[in-house]
Amino acid sequence: MKRTITIDDLFRIKLLASPQIAPDGEQVVFVYKWIDAEKNKYFSNLWRVRIGEEAQPFTYGEWSDSQPRWSPDGKQIAFVSSRQKPKTQIYVIPADGGEARPITNLEEGSIGSFAWSPDGTRIAFTYRETAPEWREAARKERQEKGLSNPPRIIRRAYWRLDGDGAFVDQRYHLYVVDVRTGETKQLVADPEFSESSPVWSPDGMQIAFISNRTPDPDNHPGYDAIWVVPADGGELRRIPAPDGPKYQLAWSPDGRYLAYIGNPYPEDPYPRNDHVWLVSLETGETIDLIPNLDNTVGVGTLTDVREFGGGAPLLWSADSQHLYFLVSERGGVYPYRVKVDGTHLDKLLDGDFEIADFSLSQDEHRLALLKGDATHPHEVFLAERTGNTLNLRPLTALNQPLLDEVAIVAPEEFEVQADDGVLIHGWLLKPPDFDPSRQYPTILMIHGGPHAMYGRVFFHEFQLHAAEGYVVAYTNPRGSVGYGEAFARAIKGDWGNRDFKDLMTIADYLESLPFVDKTRMGVAGGSYGGYMTNWIVGHTNRFKAAITDRSVVNLVSMGGTSDFPQIPNRYWPGNFWDEPQKLWECSPLAYAGRIQTPLLIVHSEGDLRCPITEADQLFAALVRQGKEVLYVRYPAESSHGLSRSGPPDLRRHRLEQYLAWWREKL
Repeated sequence: MKRTITIDDLFRIKLLASPQIAPDGEQVVFVYKWIDAEKNKYFSNLWRVRIGEEAQPFTYGEWSDSQPRWSPDGKQIAFVSSRQKPKTQIYVIPADGGEARPITNLEEGSIGSFAWSPDGTRIAFTYRETAPEWREAARKERQEKGLSNPPRIIRRAYWRLDGDGAFVDQRYHLYVVDVRTGETKQLVADPEFSESSPVWSPDGMQIAFISNRTPDPDNHPGYDAIWVVPADGGELRRIPAPDGPKYQLAWSPDGRYLAYIGNPYPEDPYPRNDHVWLVSLETGETIDLIPNLDNTVGVGTLTDVREFGGGAPLLWSADSQHLYFLVSERGGVYPYRVKVDGTHLDKLLDGDFEIADFSLSQDEHRLALLKGDATHPHEVFLAERTGNTLNLRPLTALNQPLLDEVAIVAPEEFEVQADDGVLIHGWLLKPPDFDPSRQYPTILMIHGGPHAMYGRVFFHEFQLHAAEGYVVAYTNPRGSVGYGEAFARAIKGDWGNRDFKDLMTIADYLESLPFVDKTRMGVAGGSYGGYMTNWIVGHTNRFKAAITDRSVVNLVSMGGTSDFPQIPNRYWPGNFWDEPQKLWECSPLAYAGRIQTPLLIVHSEGDLRCPITEADQLFAALVRQGKEVLYVRYPAESSHGLSRSGPPDLRRHRLEQYLAWWREKL
C-alpha cells in the first residue's frame, strides 16, 4: 500500500533540464538539480545517458553547472559553472569524460546564452559584468574597514530584476572566446544597449544577435532588431525585419535565412501569440511561418517541479528545410515542425503531457525531450522520427523510486461554460482515498502570470493538498495562454472583470458537485493568482478562507515600485502618477473594506516583481479594520519565486503555513 505524499517529498523530486542530444544521436547530456538538506542549498550538475544504458553523473561538486552544449564534432561539451564562485565561467569537458577546464576568465557577472562556432574553435556568448564596487571582494573590503556601501547612480527605467541578482546596472554584451587559448574579445561594447541570442553564420565569419538599439530602449522595449557583426569584430549591420519582440535567433545551415520567435506588435506586444518568423537574407522578405496557428510558441505552463526559462528552442533541420519549436495548447506543450515555405505544419506529438524542452541530433531523426505529465515529474525521453511521427521511449526514470512509494492522484479534466458561452477548462484532484459518498473541503487554485496556464504537469503542492484530504480545482480562466490570442487578451488592462466572472463560474460548478462541501471552500493563488484571490474576497463572501501569496494589491503603487515600471497607456490605460483611475479601479486595495473572509498573506521581502509593500498595504488595511488576517513575511533572500526558489527551508515553511491555515479554517 502506497503512502500519501508529504512536504518532504518535494525535496526528493529530481529537477531535470536542458536535455542536449549529441550530434550523432547516441547520447544525451542534461542538467540534474539536487538539494543538500543539511546545507539548505540547491546544486546542479551535468548527467549523461547513452542510448540503451542507465543515466550517470557526468560532473560533480557543490555548485551550479548548467547550459550544456555539444561541440559540432561531438567531442566536447561546453557548459556554464559557478565553481569559481563568486565568478561564473564557461567550461569545456571531453565528451568521453575527464577534467572540465575553464575557457573564460571573467570577472564577477552573469553569462547569458552562448553558441559554438561551426568549426568548434570558438564560442560566442553574452555576459553582463558586475560593477567593480559591487563585487564580493569590494564588499568584503568595505565591511572589514567599517565603510558604508556607496550609493547607486540610476538613470534607466530597468535597473533591477527579480531573481537576477536584484540590481542590474550593467547590460549584456557580446564576446567571443577561443576554446583552446581562452583569448576573449568583446565584439559589441556600447554600454547603453544589451545583446542577446548570439548565433554564428554557417561559414563562421559572422555572428547575428538581437538588440534593441533605439535611442531609449527602456521606454520602447518592443523594438528588438536583428544585427550582424563580423566574428573578429567590426561594424554592425542591421538585418531588416518587422519591429517587435524577438527571441531564440537561429541561422539556417545553408546560410540563406535567419529565424526567430516573436511578434510584430512593438507597442502592444503582450499578450500576443509569439510565432516563428523567417527572414530571407537574399530577398529581405520576412514572413510569419505559422500565421493560422492561434496559440503561442513557447512553454506557458506553471509548475513547482520544473526549472523555468530556456524552454523555447527554435531549431533548424540539417537541410535547412524545416524549423522545430514548441507550442502551448490547452494546458499542454507540444513539438511542431514547419517547412520554410510555410507549408506542412506538423504537430509531432499530442497527448496529456508537456514537452518542456528538446534538442535535435544532426540528422534530425532523434530528439531528446524533457517530458512530464500530471502524475510524473519531468524525465528525459528519446524520440525517434519516422516521417512525421515520433516514437517515444524514456531515457531516465530518476523520479520513479519516489513514485513507487507515494500515492499520486490523476486529475480529472472538466470544462464549464461561462455566461458568454466560452468554455473554461480545468482539472480536479481528489484525495487518494476518495469516497464519493462523502463531502470534502475544496480549494480553488488560481495561477499567476496572468498570461500563463495550469496544465498537464506534475504539481507537488496540489498533490500535497489532495493528500491532506482536500479536493483541489485548478483552471485556466480568461487571460490564460493556450486557448487562442483573444482568450488571453480578454483581460488586458481590465483585471477583475472577465477573469472574476470565469472563476465564479468555476466556483458555481464546484458547489454543484455532490462530493464538494460548499460551506468549506477555500481560494488561493500567487502573484496574479494572489491578485485574483484578493479581488475575490473583496467581491464575494462565498469562500470560508483564502491565501494570497506574493500578490498584487495596489496597481497604482506597484506601477512605480515593481522591477518593470509601468509604461503609460500600454498594458494599462493611463499611468500611476496623474492618470491612475483605471489602475485604482482594478486594485484589490480599493475594496479592502469589503473583505470578510479570513485571509493568510504570504510575501517575501526580496520580491521585486510584486514588492513587499503590496502585502504591507493589504495587511495594514485589514488589521486596522479588525479583520481576521495573518501575515507571514519572509526574509529578503527569497524573491518573487518563493514557491520554487530561495532556500529550501523557506519552501518547506511556506507549505507548512498553507496547510496549517487550511486545517484551522476549513
